[in-house]
Amino acid sequence: MESRGIERNRSETVLRWIAAGLALAVLLLAAACGGEDRTAERADGSAEVIGMAAAQAPVARPAIPVETTTMAPTTYAATSVLPLEPEEPPVTWGEAEAAFLEGRYGEAVDLFVSYVERRPTGPRGHYMLGLAAWKGGYLGLAEAHLMESVLIDPEHVRGRVNLARVLIELGQPAAAEGHARIAEELDAADVPAKRTLARALAEKGDHEGALAKYEEALWIDPEDRWSLNNMGYLMIQRGEHEEAVGPLALAVRLDTTNATFLNNLGSALAHAGIAADADTDAIAQAYLEDLWGCPGEAADTSAHRR
Repeated sequence: MESRGIERNRSETVLRWIAAGLALAVLLLAAACGGEDRTAERADGSAEVIGMAAAQAPVARPAIPVETTTMAPTTYAATSVLPLEPEEPPVTWGEAEAAFLEGRYGEAVDLFVSYVERRPTGPRGHYMLGLAAWKGGYLGLAEAHLMESVLIDPEHVRGRVNLARVLIELGQPAAAEGHARIAEELDAADVPAKRTLARALAEKGDHEGALAKYEEALWIDPEDRWSLNNMGYLMIQRGEHEEAVGPLALAVRLDTTNATFLNNLGSALAHAGIAADADTDAIAQAYLEDLWGCPGEAADTSAHRR
């Protein structure tokens, strides 16, 4: 009986040790899995550590950075604001016209371009831009804007005449003839229209038609210097040097400083066998009286020429 009591005591002791070991194992396992010490609140509001960590000083662990979605306040870089340049005042007609009249054709082109940009439907702006471009040697630009001027205002005689002149210089006498004829139809007494039509006909090879138109122009204005010069030059081209002396002498008498007139007269005199120191003023007067002395004689100028 005593031996049984001893064995029972041993068994109970073993069970106690096993239970203690299991309890210790559970505590160790809980400490390992929890990762952080648990605290229990005392009655006074303070906290105490529960578990194995109570016997150890707390170990500081590095904080793991966690990405946050908190938006930082938007900041804007300071930018320098450039001051706006003051708008240039619009070009006036007077400014552009003054440049043209003073012979500053390049500047006049720029000014009239600005003027036309603000008034694209006005014919006179295109017309003056075309003239400035022509005088400045920009024939393509001149043609474009003179054409625009007559498209806007088809009855503008001077626009037709100057467009025809530009077309002649561009080597387009047929197109020039068309515009010159329209100008003549619009104003039958317009001398520049007849003179320009004569030039276009001469460039096309119709010399007789050209001479007839020059005569019509001179019948309206016997002192139209360029009709006289152009007629005389065409006669020189036809080999009619003696006939050319009369109109060229009159052209020189009307404008003694024009180098073109003087050169053409000198050529006609030389080829006609007339001395260079001849009294060209008397020749001019005789030509004027002979051809234009009365309406009856004026109508028969072709016979005098031939």
